[in-house]
Amino acid sequence: MKYTLVPLFALCFLTLKASANICGTDYQNFNPTTSGLDFVTVQSTETLKPCIINMGLFLNFSRDSLTYSQVLNNNYPAGQKRKDKTLAADLSAGVGITENWDFGINMPILLNQTVASDHYVSSFDDQGIMEIKANTKYRFWGGESSGLAAVLSMNKNLVEDNPFTGTGGGPTWNFELSADTTFATKWAGAVNLGYRLRDPGEQIVGVPFVPLEDQYIYSLAGSYLFSEIDTKLILELYGSRAVRHVAFDSDRNLNALEALIGIKHDYSESIALHFGGTHQIGESLGGAEWRVYAGLNWAIGPYCKTKNDVLVSSITNQAPNMPKMEEFTLDVELLFGINLDIVDPESFDKLDSLFKEMFARKYDRMVIEGHTDSIGDPDYNMSLSQRRALYVRQEIIARFKIPSDKIAIAGYGQTQPIADNGNYQGRKKNRRVMIKVWR
Repeated sequence: MKYTLVPLFALCFLTLKASANICGTDYQNFNPTTSGLDFVTVQSTETLKPCIINMGLFLNFSRDSLTYSQVLNNNYPAGQKRKDKTLAADLSAGVGITENWDFGINMPILLNQTVASDHYVSSFDDQGIMEIKANTKYRFWGGESSGLAAVLSMNKNLVEDNPFTGTGGGPTWNFELSADTTFATKWAGAVNLGYRLRDPGEQIVGVPFVPLEDQYIYSLAGSYLFSEIDTKLILELYGSRAVRHVAFDSDRNLNALEALIGIKHDYSESIALHFGGTHQIGESLGGAEWRVYAGLNWAIGPYCKTKNDVLVSSITNQAPNMPKMEEFTLDVELLFGINLDIVDPESFDKLDSLFKEMFARKYDRMVIEGHTDSIGDPDYNMSLSQRRALYVRQEIIARFKIPSDKIAIAGYGQTQPIADNGNYQGRKKNRRVMIKVWR
């Protein structure tokens, strides 16, 4: 007898850096995030910024992940490896809606499966899309280095005769809180805690497996950025516990725990490559004896940005007994373009009113700073930041007849990041020109 099973991947409520990752229930617990930020399956509190789109494609090959009946399958005594093999893909997309709110959708796809025995095993009859998963995350507190977020996710099973959802079962909902922090610009950590609410159907007649009920879900992650090679080392631990234990004819435990080690390499400014593996801690539903994965995230946008956004931000600092300092941050992509050091005249025209007002008031001195992200050669980045600062200085002097001795420049390359160089959004923030004026 052969049964069909669906990995109940619920895109876990991205919390404290977003998502308790035991989103599978039968075939795998590996579920890449739709935002592509920071980690692999554990989510940070960071959200995709408005109009930024991330597209992801992950492949994973797992060994010994299917569930067998312990009572009926005498061919495989408890503890003996089944040696089943499964190849699957995750196709996803995420989009930023507001500054602290994003949305994503994911489709896990079965590509191939090899089963050691077709007796009393929850295996797939066909290839194809196994479910549709949707998630949304809202970051309600935090700054560049740490934060808190709430995540809500839902998954809809598409596999017929799935013994773990049962006949007439409804969608699964996940509610989570996420917390994360970054320190020393290279270390990051995250924790996810949540509750998985299931709507199980009736047990399928003649099938030894029962529909799953509610679970507590949790995960944690840590990473270190090797900025010299644009690569993050990522460690994750994710698990689930059944709220109520029921009689279950299975060779696997209802509680799950899995560990992951991987790398994320920033191949280019917008493309990140992932490689790694996982290992289950104890035999559990959704766990694979081992798994290897490879993936790609491609981030693009923002598509709602206009030329009027050359000025990113402006602040005024007034330290006690110190001159007032005004700080203006400019978007170098609009002002120069990627890897260019020649100002776009049309973009610079947008700053005319800013500079006219700036020079209309008395000031003591001005410093123009150039900064880059960590992608590329550090010496090249240092030179690029200096050339950009110099060009802005020359443009200001020519346009507004400012005495050259009142404007200094400084190029810092990639040495003074203000955001995480380990993802697309952080690198965009780090590529900047800053104008500081003391009055």
